[in-house]
Amino acid sequence: MSQRKAKEYRQAMEQYRGVVEDVDDLKRRIGAMEVRHRREDQLEEISRRQARREAEKREANRAEYREHMRKINAEKRRRKVARRRIAFLACMAILALALVCALVTACSARGNGPAEEREINSAATVSPPVTLVSAEPDMWDGEGEDPLEAEKIEEALLASGYFSIAVPMCYEYQDYMRTYCAAYKCPYPLALAVAEVESHFNMEAVGTAGEVGIMQLNPGPDGAYHAELEAATGLDPTTPSGNIAAGCYLLGKYMQEYGDTNKAAMAYNMGVSGAENAWAEGIASTDYSAAVVKAMERWEVTVNAWNGI
Repeated sequence: MSQRKAKEYRQAMEQYRGVVEDVDDLKRRIGAMEVRHRREDQLEEISRRQARREAEKREANRAEYREHMRKINAEKRRRKVARRRIAFLACMAILALALVCALVTACSARGNGPAEEREINSAATVSPPVTLVSAEPDMWDGEGEDPLEAEKIEEALLASGYFSIAVPMCYEYQDYMRTYCAAYKCPYPLALAVAEVESHFNMEAVGTAGEVGIMQLNPGPDGAYHAELEAATGLDPTTPSGNIAAGCYLLGKYMQEYGDTNKAAMAYNMGVSGAENAWAEGIASTDYSAAVVKAMERWEVTVNAWNGI
């Protein structure tokens, strides 16, 4: 083979090797592209599933809230009926007592009358209160709902420790907090501690940055934070139930993410980005988080006598 042909042959082989390398590189790129596309498709499917689960969860929360409010309203109606009946009994008792006093006075004024008349007056004096008071309990004939059932339920919940007179909130608000702590996996003493530190349990409290309610929720730019909380809980954060629900939702979320009370309190107070910046600088606790932890420890002793949350 001549030198010219050998040179042409080497050049052809070099070109062939270059083409093969280009083809291999193209195959690698195509393979990487396919892997990336599959990953993106998987992430999109995961996002869609998460969105569906969140929508189902919000709908379940709304249904649970509607059922909860229905029960509360029913209890309120029963309490109202019971109060009316108690007031009626009290009025009847006072009326009977006044009648007795009047008859006794009349009998005393005519104390020198015939014995038979005094006996008649005495009988008249004794009989009215017995008739009036004994007739009233028969107003509920045992059918339908017991008008005193709400009071009985309230007394039972108080005796069990579900409600506590040590908590400076009405029983309705305590029920909200118990319910939403259970729903969002927030420790009940932690929710009480944050409510104490943030607002001293004052639903009408308003912070310097516009924070509202017992849990002092920041509305954010143009109400964006409140809108996010309402989307998450299905409730208006400016209402008592919605405010407590949103606070329990955030605390439960942070406790699940960080597993530490100090970190959860810092994220609640400073926001997630602010808390993460503090942690990056080595700050593991603040005056706020320390106050929350201290209050939580006190509430754990006070309210955890109940075997619930």
